[in-house]
Amino acid sequence: MTQFFPPESGAGALRVGALATALREHFRLRVVTLEPGYPDPALYAHDAGHRHDQALDFRVERRRAFRPHDTSLARRALREIGMSASLAWAARGGRPRVVLVSTPSMFLAPAAWLAARLVGARFVWDLRDLTWRYARESAPTGGAARRLLDLIEALMLALLRRADLVIAATAGLARVIREQGVPDASLVTVPNGVGRSFLGQFPNPAAPTGNARPRATYVGLMGYNHGIGILLDVAHLLGGVDFHLVGDGPDRASIEERVRREALANVTLHGYVTDPAELARHYRASDVLVIHTRSTPTLDRIVSPAKAPEYFATVRPVVYAGAGYAAEFLRERDLAVVVPPDDAAALARGIREVLEQPERSAERSRRARRVAETEYCREEQMRALAAEIARRFGSAPGGAELGRGPGAV
Repeated sequence: MTQFFPPESGAGALRVGALATALREHFRLRVVTLEPGYPDPALYAHDAGHRHDQALDFRVERRRAFRPHDTSLARRALREIGMSASLAWAARGGRPRVVLVSTPSMFLAPAAWLAARLVGARFVWDLRDLTWRYARESAPTGGAARRLLDLIEALMLALLRRADLVIAATAGLARVIREQGVPDASLVTVPNGVGRSFLGQFPNPAAPTGNARPRATYVGLMGYNHGIGILLDVAHLLGGVDFHLVGDGPDRASIEERVRREALANVTLHGYVTDPAELARHYRASDVLVIHTRSTPTLDRIVSPAKAPEYFATVRPVVYAGAGYAAEFLRERDLAVVVPPDDAAALARGIREVLEQPERSAERSRRARRVAETEYCREEQMRALAAEIARRFGSAPGGAELGRGPGAV
């Protein structure tokens, strides 16, 4: 069960798509997901999901596309509950042995757990985020809303403790849920990675951009946790640098409005990119790649940006503005210039350092590329994970109808 799946090209879809391919080597597999819709269904042809699924050797069942961004949390919650119930109802069919759910959607895991219990299946949770914890940290200290969020967190933690296997997407995330009582015996850590085909698009060392003016690029979600609006403050400080923001998300509209209001001629916004070749062109045209993560107690402990291995694969210098687990990792391995979050002046200094020290920046970029190749190859990560799931729960490749029988997942 998953909200995201190819032909969508976000980190969640690519992660689950690779895992499904690896699981098919061990299990009769059925994927229950949605029609392509992230970040907007209008980006995809009406038959994009069908055409993608025809090339697969396992069954994919799709429900109506979901629009993830909504300014009303209440409306979004109701739609997420409906989406989760629809996927869970479909997952019951075929009496699977294992139900594996990939989140961050807050309500998808409880629905998947219920579906698993109704058919006597094992429950595996691919946990990519602590969505409920973010909501709880930003909620008022008292009142009905806070009590509701406390109840939701208690439910999520209870499900994590009862899961037959939890797959944490970062080491920091694994550490946090271990402290909440998730036993080591039912916990593995598998970070987000980068695909071989993407690695193959970029030579090492990287070719020079040839830009007349340096270009700093951000590629990814424009959401609250990312705080990408800070790049507009940096653009004011670095008038000689062109900033390109590639992607979509709930904060994009406010960023666009600020660019117009402040007449930021050195900032260009691009839409969400679904074509890998177009995405590669953005990376090749960049002199420096930027990541920013807001600082909160939870984000500092668990975040390891999914875009980082992809950035490393391009052999372009990276500046990371963030604190905690991810910042320490990048600094210790010397994979990026690391600066404090929520500090435009510090981020501007980091970008300037990359541009003024090209040899050191190139050396760091080559080191990061080697890490992406040897530690974050998505296919190898998911093949190892699928083998571990098969070891724990048994496997039955080939044979009976997809999604049926004792080896189904």
